[in-house]
Amino acid sequence: MGFDYAKVERPFGVTVIAVLAGIGGVLGILGGIGGLAISSMFSGYGHGGAMLSALIMVYSLLAIIFGVLDLILAWGLWNGFEWAWLLGVILSGLGALIALLSLINNPGSIISLIVNGIILYYLFKPEVKAYFGRA
Repeated sequence: MGFDYAKVERPFGVTVIAVLAGIGGVLGILGGIGGLAISSMFSGYGHGGAMLSALIMVYSLLAIIFGVLDLILAWGLWNGFEWAWLLGVILSGLGALIALLSLINNPGSIISLIVNGIILYYLFKPEVKAYFGRA
């Protein structure tokens, strides 16, 4: 069930998030496919190579799954589907949690934490929630 555009115009921030989610989705899928191709290169290097290959494969499959979810999110946000708001909250919350846990080993993940925090804040603004029928 889409949104009635005659009533409310899509907020600019929702458009930006939808476009960025679409780009991120495509890049995630392509990166995951590349990772799957690379993972087979390590399988012939003994036990350690097989473990590395399996790790790369799992990470690549997760990249593909999250890439597909990002494309679904982009489509839902663009069209104002009510479920897209919840999916955006879930994916941004997971992204913030992963970034927070990554801070120990990767101080650069603070950027991801901040971006996901801003997206979460924005999605909870009353006018944005209203656009998705969640007022």
